[in-house]
Order: sequence, then C-alpha cells, then structure tokens
Amino acid sequence: MANSITSDPNIDGNIIKHDSFRYLVIRDQSAFSVNNIMSYDAIIIEAFDKDYLFNTIKAIRKHLNHSVYLKPIFLLKGNLTVDLYMEKLTDGSIFSLDQVKLLTPILQEIFIRTNDLTINSTLSFEAQIIVKMLAYMYSRDWKELKPMVHPYSAIGFVYPMISINFEHKEEYRTLDILEIAEKEGVIYGEFHDRTHLCSHCRTGFLAYREVCPKCGSANSYSQDIVHHFRCGFVGPISDFQNEIDDQLNCPKCNKTLRHIGVDYDKPSVLHECYNCAHKFQDFNVNARCMTCSYDNHVEQLIGKEIYDYNLSKKGELAAVNGFTSTSKDIEEIIGTVKLDTYKTMLKYEIERIRQTDGRSNICAIHIANAGVIYSKIGSDTQKSLLKDMVELVRRNIRSSDVITFYDSNTILLSMNDIPLKIGQNILSEITELILKLINANFEDLELDIKFNIKRINVKLASELQIQHIIKEFYPDV
Repeated sequence: MANSITSDPNIDGNIIKHDSFRYLVIRDQSAFSVNNIMSYDAIIIEAFDKDYLFNTIKAIRKHLNHSVYLKPIFLLKGNLTVDLYMEKLTDGSIFSLDQVKLLTPILQEIFIRTNDLTINSTLSFEAQIIVKMLAYMYSRDWKELKPMVHPYSAIGFVYPMISINFEHKEEYRTLDILEIAEKEGVIYGEFHDRTHLCSHCRTGFLAYREVCPKCGSANSYSQDIVHHFRCGFVGPISDFQNEIDDQLNCPKCNKTLRHIGVDYDKPSVLHECYNCAHKFQDFNVNARCMTCSYDNHVEQLIGKEIYDYNLSKKGELAAVNGFTSTSKDIEEIIGTVKLDTYKTMLKYEIERIRQTDGRSNICAIHIANAGVIYSKIGSDTQKSLLKDMVELVRRNIRSSDVITFYDSNTILLSMNDIPLKIGQNILSEITELILKLINANFEDLELDIKFNIKRINVKLASELQIQHIIKEFYPDV
C-alpha cells in the first residue's frame, strides 16, 4: 500500500497510513493529548526541541493505561541531538516521512510480543510500576535494565520506564521499586556503583564542604604548623614570620629556620574559622543538598547501591501470565470484594432484574491523576487513603451495595433498586466528600476525581457493562 498523508479534523497533526498501520505525527505539544493517540498504531514525534520532545514522551510513557504506555514511539529526526535516555524510551528513528516503510518490521515485532502480555490489575503503586516495567521490557525484548548517568536526574542515574514515572524530587523511589522487584524475583541485579542521597529529601545533588567543627561555617583559613627541631617549639607558621624579610625565625629561641627537614618540619595544618575564631586541626565534612539546602553530616547520608538488572525467567513468565501482587501490594480492603467476586455478583443482579423488572445501577469513581498522587504519598499512605475512601463510600451507600477496585485508580460499586438520578446525586456527594477528605489531610495534593453511572442492561453481559462504565476513563478499553 502506498503512503498517504491525510488531515484528521479531530487531531492536530498528520496521519500516515502504511501496511495497514496508522501513524500519528506529533509536531506541537500544545495540541497533544494522550487520549488522542489511542486509535493509532504508533506515534511519530518530530524532534526539534528537547524539552518538547521529553515532555511528550514522558506523558505517554508515564501513563498508567498499558494501551498508552506501550504505544510504539518513533522520532522524526532533524539536527537535534537526542540523549540516550530519550532514545531508550522510543523505538527507533527516521529522517523523513518517506522512511515510514522501514518501521513496519519493528511494529510487527512489538505487536506480536504485546499480544502475549497479560496485564493484571494491582492496587499498590509499586506493583503497578513493576507491571509497567515487565510489560515494556518484554514487549521490546529487553533482557537488561541498566542505569544511565544523567545530569538532570535527582539521584544521578536513570532507569528507563521506571524513572520516567516520577517527578524530580521523587526519583529516589525508582531504587525502592527496583529493590522490591528484585525481592519478588522478577529481576536480579549485579553491582554497578554506589551513590549517596540527602537524608532530608533523598536527592543526590550534593556539595561537599569542609566546615568548622564548632559552628559549621565553611568560612575559614589555613596555615601550616611548624616544629623547630632545635628547641622543640611548635606553633603556627605566622608566629615564625617577620615583617622584614621572608625568613622564618623561631619566636622561642630566635634562631633562623633555613632548611625544611633539617631545621624544622611542618607536621600538620592549623585552621581558624573566620566566623567564630575557633582554631582546629581537622575539618568536619558536610554535604549540603543543592535541592533542599539541608546540611548533612556525611555519616547522615543515605547510601544506595546502583545495580545492573536482568530480567529473570520468573519475570518473563510474570509478563506473559500476569504479575498479580508484591509484598508491597495492598490486600483486600475491608468493605470491598475482589473484582472477580464483583463480576459474579453483577451476573446474579442482571438475572434478578430480568426476573423482577427492577432498576439497578453500575457505578465508577475514578482518580484521573492517581499516578501522581500515589508517587508522592508512598505505599503506606496510599493504603490508608484507599481505606478512608472505601469507608466514606460505604457510609453513603446501602449495606447491600457492593464495592470493588477495578484498579488502583478506579472504584466500582453497585447501587441497586434506586433510580438513576438519585444514584447520580449520591455519587456527586461522595466525590465532594472525597475531595474534602484529601484537602483536610494533604495540603499540596490536587485530586482530579470523576464518576460515572449507568443503568444495568439485562441484554448485555456483565463484563461488557464493566467495560462500558469505565470507557470514559480508559477510552481504549
């Protein structure tokens, strides 16, 4: 099939069709929307500005929906030099759109391997990132995950598809997640290097400074200590200097010191603090964090090993068969049922409505920016937050209604035997209460929460009705 470029009224950019594949060409990030890429097989990004390029790639790769983060990305290269980090997050490059035909074998291989994947829902943020890592490594046939030194990384190293999920101040969590993955046996590591992080904010941009042991100031001067062999006097070199010439004269015996090693030696150095006038021989070494300005004693720094990781056989099988949980994953929360149980109960409810002509609803509450929220608050706080949310939802629905998690972003629930309009009002009140809960407990978190409700349709299978209810949140489901 010949290449054809057509204008799509719903997308800012160009669409290229070749060998049954549809490519979206992105040239302007201001018009870029993650949801717009769902219906395309691959993305081609014009590489003309590093910030624009990185932000576009990051928006895709940090997404929590596998239909987005696994999307093949290619670069349309010009004169821009692309660093290795961005290259690792893309699948190849072309230099003109006429070369699109060269991408077909790459796409075919990625799609074959992607079709082998089983993406299981997980509740903890850590487990979700491990699922992303395994899926991406398997779909790209990666056997290794090696750290790359990167000047803009908060910890000095980046691991593609892990680091991309975190904002600058949260990058240290990359190492925590890799440790969890290794404990689960899906990857195994070999020592690569060791780094140190600030004990206050866990970033690695540190300035090592010699400071006064009394007041902590780096404002000091140093001079040699002189030992006169003949009389045994020991003192700072300034005591031996005179204003007439540059010779040294012992202040105790007034002899001239001519030859170092014969008349005298310099056994040590004396430091004096300009700030507090304290004299000392040994500095304290502090590490000032350039991110948060905290002045760490070096023994306070958090030492972290950096490893080269390899995908284990267990990791390959987890990608294909589904990675269910980790030791950090969240157990079933009181007041909820497992997703499979919810699906079974929905089947029974459909049969009940069919026989009684009742009116019941399937509902969803979705946190659109869950990835950002969970990466900031950590797994323990996330678990507490989800428990509080479930308790809040449970208090505002009837005891016979059922709650489950579709994933860590979306709560599914039933509202049986009530009109749709009343259900909408209840959901609206619940989301307002959740927002108040977040605002009361977290000053710097802005929750993007949505809800959806639909009447249960006796003519549709339960699985299909679940897909319909979450379609608004996951357009490609």
